Amino acid sequence: MATDIYDPERDLYVVPVRHHSPACAAHLAALIGTVQPGAILIEGPCDFDPLIPLLGNAGTVPPVAVVAVDERKGEDGGSRVVSYFPFCAHSPEYVALTLGTERGLPVAFIDLPMSHRVMRDDDDARAPQSEDEKRLTSNDYVRALCRRLGCRDGNEVWDHLFETQLHLTDWRSFFGGVATYCGHIRACTDPAQMEGDGTLAREAQMRGLIRDTRHRIKGPIVAVVGGFHASPLLDRRDGEVVKASGGRAYLVRYGHRQLNALTGYRAGLPLPAYYEGLWARRAQGPDLYADCAADLVTTFAAHVRNRIPGFTPSLPTVGSALENAHLLAELRGRPGPLRDDLLDACRSAFLKGEDSGDAAPVMSELMAFLTGSALGDVPPSAGSPPLVEAARSRARSLGFTLDDGERRNRDLDLYRKARHRDASRFLHAMTFLETGFGHRTAGPDFRIGVDLDRLHEIWSVAWSPSVEARLIELATDADTVEGAVAVAARRRLRDLETQGQGNNASAAIDLFIAACQAGIAAETGRILPFIADQVAGDSELKTVAGALRNLVQLWRNAPALGLGERGDIEKRLGDAWRRALFLLPNIASFGEDQVSDALSGFVTLREAAELAAGQIPGIASGDFDDAAVALLGADLNPALAGAVSAVALLGGHADAAWLGARLRGDLAGAYGDARDRVAFLRGVITVSRELLWSVPELAATMDEVLDAVGADDFLALLPHMRLALTGLDPRDIDRLARTVVNSRGGDAARITEAFAVTEAEMAANMALDRAVAARLAEAGVT
Repeated sequence: MATDIYDPERDLYVVPVRHHSPACAAHLAALIGTVQPGAILIEGPCDFDPLIPLLGNAGTVPPVAVVAVDERKGEDGGSRVVSYFPFCAHSPEYVALTLGTERGLPVAFIDLPMSHRVMRDDDDARAPQSEDEKRLTSNDYVRALCRRLGCRDGNEVWDHLFETQLHLTDWRSFFGGVATYCGHIRACTDPAQMEGDGTLAREAQMRGLIRDTRHRIKGPIVAVVGGFHASPLLDRRDGEVVKASGGRAYLVRYGHRQLNALTGYRAGLPLPAYYEGLWARRAQGPDLYADCAADLVTTFAAHVRNRIPGFTPSLPTVGSALENAHLLAELRGRPGPLRDDLLDACRSAFLKGEDSGDAAPVMSELMAFLTGSALGDVPPSAGSPPLVEAARSRARSLGFTLDDGERRNRDLDLYRKARHRDASRFLHAMTFLETGFGHRTAGPDFRIGVDLDRLHEIWSVAWSPSVEARLIELATDADTVEGAVAVAARRRLRDLETQGQGNNASAAIDLFIAACQAGIAAETGRILPFIADQVAGDSELKTVAGALRNLVQLWRNAPALGLGERGDIEKRLGDAWRRALFLLPNIASFGEDQVSDALSGFVTLREAAELAAGQIPGIASGDFDDAAVALLGADLNPALAGAVSAVALLGGHADAAWLGARLRGDLAGAYGDARDRVAFLRGVITVSRELLWSVPELAATMDEVLDAVGADDFLALLPHMRLALTGLDPRDIDRLARTVVNSRGGDAARITEAFAVTEAEMAANMALDRAVAARLAEAGVT
């Protein structure tokens, strides 16, 4: 079978592999030891060649990845990571690199450079490899093999055919089988598809670089490529070489979770920690499968006892899982338990008949355990950009763990511990930069004024390769995290400026607060004037009032945000306050389609006035009350009239009797439409729902009117009444109900009493009552 991968005329071995396959890696090592090549060529972007010495460095500990950065600016003005090229300890490519480096051989990558359009994909940073691997596991030929071998998917087919040969030594037979397998897959692939996705262009590049290497090097050449590409590289057609363009690329740490084929990385095997366990035992002969299974199952049993409260698998259960795994492997014709045998056995032993399957906590934990959380390492000479090094150094100094990809909670005491405040600013900065390092799950919200009495922030944090990749994207912006945040803030402000006047004030306030929380309050000088410009150019009461309320919250929380002086904020507040009062009279001319926004803006303006009253110079709630009362004589929509009337009552400009009379007039039939009759009440409740029980006239009026209307009229009002009262919480509803019962002289304690009559029986009795009333009316009985 050696002729399947060897061209004797060129003394060329084209070795077909699957990325990250332990069996391919082990047999490749044996092939290199036997062939003693003069050069090793590897599928991979040719502009990664300068990183080969780093990949072969003794200080490089897989998993690691080469990250390429597109020098073209993205939509946000920054660079963009366009590819990850990962390596783990059992990647055939990594084994070839390290063996070649140890032997002092010429080693080179032979794929198209990452700057080439074929290698870039806006939706998938691993597009070239991913497409290759998709074909190896999802193809007509593979599906036919699944049916023939009784395997559930292409990954199980691969394990059954090839990972079962990890302990064998005949590399010729092994790679002959891989070549046949991949050749059949290629035969089932449409040539037009290969042309369209760049496969043929990539293979032309590989042939060209193999040719050039053959001209320079004496002795055998070993070319390590994805199995799908192997057969075309053995023919002697020429290929045009595209030169590397000198794009930026870095060697970074990578993680098992990112390598996992089950969670998005298609160019790999699922559950990489499992395969790393096989690789570590590759020298043990046929017992390696049994040893790996025993170690994984027993270690997992100890692990899960600490992870899932109350789940303590007994020794017989663990023994049963191992026994089942061996029986399944024997039934399926395998030398020992493989990945799917272990999963099936654990599912059977640990679930005990549960029907939740893989969604069960123990199975989710098993999948995470077999995935692993290890992060690799790179030597200091890897030369990460200064921003990445600065972020790492800052994170370590603040006590964050960067050695694995485990997600942890961090509780920060914001007001009493300076180091915790620094950690909070760092986390907010990393969030501002969209690195994905941390997610805040609890803490004070200084924009909308929620949970301000909380002394602690709680964050969920995990350092991952994607964090470093994002920092690499931003590396041209600055050398420090604070500098990168300042650049990003200026960029976002420019984006807001280009969107034109109006409606961006609240977004700019959010930007200002986020920048302050990230520790760059001194760099935010341009944002406040922009906020003022936005407010001045905004003609919508709702958005101006929203900006005013947010500015009030900003002023109130300035010390917590690290703002020493508040004079500039006060100036912007005064501008927004005057603008809102100027716009307020316009609600009198609003049409039906604008009422909801007008009501929201009115209530928000009142809220801002109450928050600022007596604290912020130049803002007095009485000014708002006067402006609202001036609208009483206007022809307002009933919902707005209700809101204005409620403010008049609260400000002492009207009395309860007047408000009750106005409600009675609307609710009893001032309007023909039921919705309009209830709208006044909705406006009152929107301003202050407490008026329903603090002003007895309101509840009494509602009770009297609803008691007096006919059944049809009541049913017409009912849905709108329900809608008006939706803002009440259960305690509010209970309080209102007690108010009504007490006004009727009833026993409020009985309103929650359960009655033996069901709802259906009550409805039937009411229908009967209506039918009797109708018959009596026909007979002239009243």
